[in-house]
Amino acid sequence: MPETPSDELERLRRLVGPSERSYEDLRADVAGAREAAREALAETGRLRGELAEMRVELARARQDQDTLQRRREMGVVEHLGDLVREAWREVLRPLAGRVLGAVGLRRPGPR
Repeated sequence: MPETPSDELERLRRLVGPSERSYEDLRADVAGAREAAREALAETGRLRGELAEMRVELARARQDQDTLQRRREMGVVEHLGDLVREAWREVLRPLAGRVLGAVGLRRPGPR
């Protein structure tokens, strides 16, 4: 047999106490706890994103450190060749691709 609202109220009064005020305080506590949990989940997500960003920055710093160490051990000609290759890869090739794409001369397909 389904419970009526008054049956539910009586059950809650037995759990919480005879005071309607106590029941309202409990409901407010539950609402506050839910809000605190939502805020904690949001903060957890923000911190996970920040950690992922820091991992990317650390990987890039290690890559830069490796490049600098490698260049330090190179001769002058090798160093200049490496700088030219880097300029081609990082600046000139992407720029050429954008220019060719803008005038419709870019070849289709992945690079």
